[in-house]
Amino acid sequence: MNNMKLQAFCLLVELKKLAPVAKELGLTAPTVSFHIRSIEEEYGIRLFRTNAGGYRLTEAGEGLYHYARQIVQLQKDMNRFVENLLAGNIGYIRLGASGLPAHIFMPDIIHLVSTAYPDIRISLEVKTAPEIEQKVALQELDFGLIMETKQENSSLIYKTIGEDSLVLALSPSHELASKKDITKADVLKNKVLLHTSSSSTNHFIEKWMDPFHPSIYTIELDSVSTIKKMLTFGKTIAFLSVALIEDELKSGLLIKKDLHDVTLNRKIQLIYPKSRLDSKLDAFVKTAIYDLAKQLKIYPFMT
Repeated sequence: MNNMKLQAFCLLVELKKLAPVAKELGLTAPTVSFHIRSIEEEYGIRLFRTNAGGYRLTEAGEGLYHYARQIVQLQKDMNRFVENLLAGNIGYIRLGASGLPAHIFMPDIIHLVSTAYPDIRISLEVKTAPEIEQKVALQELDFGLIMETKQENSSLIYKTIGEDSLVLALSPSHELASKKDITKADVLKNKVLLHTSSSSTNHFIEKWMDPFHPSIYTIELDSVSTIKKMLTFGKTIAFLSVALIEDELKSGLLIKKDLHDVTLNRKIQLIYPKSRLDSKLDAFVKTAIYDLAKQLKIYPFMT
């Protein structure tokens, strides 16, 4: 059933004359009459009795009107819902991030989105980069911020928004603190703290150690805070992003060392499904991420 026909029918019940109905719908009076006859022919019933007072419902018309006005109202509600959804006034956005992007981006992004769109529900999952990548590809997440995995999924769009450097972090009291040039051999002699959810960091470490393929003494922890605390004891080292230890570097609690003959740089990427249709909210999220990358001074690497 054409929704315009039902609108014409319901308005005629309420306004009782063709002219105001036609004006309300932007139609001609003959077109309104045509819609009413069309409904009567489709159902094989008479909807109205006419008299000097205008159109009056028949018993059959009363029954049809009961359902027609519900359908018309549902259509209006649905249209309003879609309009609000596209405008970003309602809805649900699911964000995902691997360790470092979750730390340096997500608190600000969630704050900006929730402030600009207070009625939007927001969720955040923090997992390894490959896990976030897979969830975005399956459309279980709307956007992901990850460290590059080098294995791009053909169903996703990848936008490089910045670059991060890994450094060797340690306590000023560690035996390597006074050494200027840290080699692979130095790393092999020490206990290395690894973040279990940072697959990209672990991949870089393995790549750097190749072709030695040594057995490194590692301690795996699932908390960056715990890693930083353990480093202060002066007995361990860790490969961490500079962004994760800025406060500790400023306070002197930790120091950083560059590695001999290698720079461990990683791209930070925004990912989302190619099939995703942009809404105003989507555009806001992307802009917020790009603007934050500029504030963090990693924007020259954006592509």
